[in-house]
Amino acid sequence: MTFGSNRPRVILFGNETERIAAIRYRVITFAEMLRADGYDCTVCLTSSLALWRSLYENRGPLAKALYFLLVLARRAAQLRHVIGADVVFFRGPLLPYGPPFLERLTHLLNPRMVFDIDDAVWEPPAYVDSFFERFMDHQWIWKMCAMCAHGVVGNQYLHKKVAPKQPNLTIIPTCVDMDRHTQKRYPPPDKRPVVLGWTGLHTNLGYFEAIQDTLRDLARRHDIVLSVATGKPYRLEGVRVVNHHWTLDREIEYLQEADIGLMPLVDSPRARGKCAYKAMQYMAVGTPCVISPVGMNAEVIEDGVTGFLAETPQQWLEKLEMLIKDAALRERMGRAARIRMQECYSHEANYPKFKAMIDQVAASGPGKSAVAAPQQPRDRE
Repeated sequence: MTFGSNRPRVILFGNETERIAAIRYRVITFAEMLRADGYDCTVCLTSSLALWRSLYENRGPLAKALYFLLVLARRAAQLRHVIGADVVFFRGPLLPYGPPFLERLTHLLNPRMVFDIDDAVWEPPAYVDSFFERFMDHQWIWKMCAMCAHGVVGNQYLHKKVAPKQPNLTIIPTCVDMDRHTQKRYPPPDKRPVVLGWTGLHTNLGYFEAIQDTLRDLARRHDIVLSVATGKPYRLEGVRVVNHHWTLDREIEYLQEADIGLMPLVDSPRARGKCAYKAMQYMAVGTPCVISPVGMNAEVIEDGVTGFLAETPQQWLEKLEMLIKDAALRERMGRAARIRMQECYSHEANYPKFKAMIDQVAASGPGKSAVAAPQQPRDRE
């Protein structure tokens, strides 16, 4: 299957499995939308989800080392797709550790490259204590700026930091699949506890330090439950916590069961680069949030209309208490939050920018898909 020169062949590399939201919503969904418009897209991920679970999740160093060797072999095989492609899209590094030697090889084969980030990846991740972390190349993005024809960043903060080294940038937030994130039902006020929800990678639970005392204070005053959906159990003395082992098939359930979503952050260079996705997911199903006004968080919520911004412990206490006491306010804010997600942060709202970027890069050099070697279309590899 081949297309004329106006229908590019696009290779999209994802730096993880589909368990990560950025892979699903910054790579796979946009690839599906491009295919619907007639583009020939191949999505290349690090591995299958089953392989990641069997060799990496909660495994020891030897199993993880074997996993990385298999990822390396898979990546080497995937490089055949870049020859003759009109655009090669990198959502993060091809390999999790070490220098970007595969990216340099890709550049020799095909310079029409695009990088994509939704985090301040040049900063070490917070609350991560891993032997392997020391091998991460935090300079990856600056090396990619020199190699790539274009870049995609998730917010204004990332644009400000990256633009001096790569002026060809497009801002595209990590979008929410509004068909999947359906409107929740609001239960009538009764004697049940008010559920405060948090979901994400367990390494980010360290941000809860900023509001632990507030949650304890609220637990003394009100009937509340803290619902945490992640990979490891979380405990907070003085607060009733319900832990859910996060799974993709129950993701929407976690978001909808919460009466209030939480996204505390510490104002740090790494946190300023975050794309507020945790809050956006809650907002998309109609759950109002209280979040720290750090980085993109301050852009996503209109304070007092679609949720609350809280900076100090007193603000966290006051604004959470307002929502805990007032079910009608929770519903009003939740419905307004969902409308904002649909209008500004859905794939439908941002796909035109993504498609225009792909077309621009495809038109920037020779080797159109009309003269490329015929290939069978692949959804994913």
